This record gives sequence, structure tokens and C-alpha cells, in this order.
Amino acid sequence: MPNLSMLDMGDKFRSLEVLLAAALEMNWSKDDESDIAVELIDMALQRCRDLRQQVDLPGVKNV
Repeated sequence: MPNLSMLDMGDKFRSLEVLLAAALEMNWSKDDESDIAVELIDMALQRCRDLRQQVDLPGVKNV
């Protein structure tokens, strides 16, 4: 896995922010929009998991 720079981290968090903000903008009372919102949240969760794997590399210590 590639080493993450501070710019990479910022981009990844911005990506999560955009996905979650879009999900919040959806009208949950409409079936099609609630389905899209759930897909956006799923995408954000997957990106969180991927980011966590990159951060939890062997030899990396939490400060």
C-alpha cells in the first residue's frame, strides 16, 4: 500500500465529506433518493475501511 501524505489524507477526508453531504441532501421519503443515499453511505464506509487499512500498516504507531 502506498504511503499517505498529508495531501492524500486531506483528499480522502474531503471525498468522505462529499459523499456523506450528498447522502444528507437526499429526500429519504422518496424510494429512489433513499436508495441513492444508502449507496453513497456504503461508498463512504468502504472508503473509511480502505483508509483504515492504509493507516494500520505494520510498524505504524499511533501517537
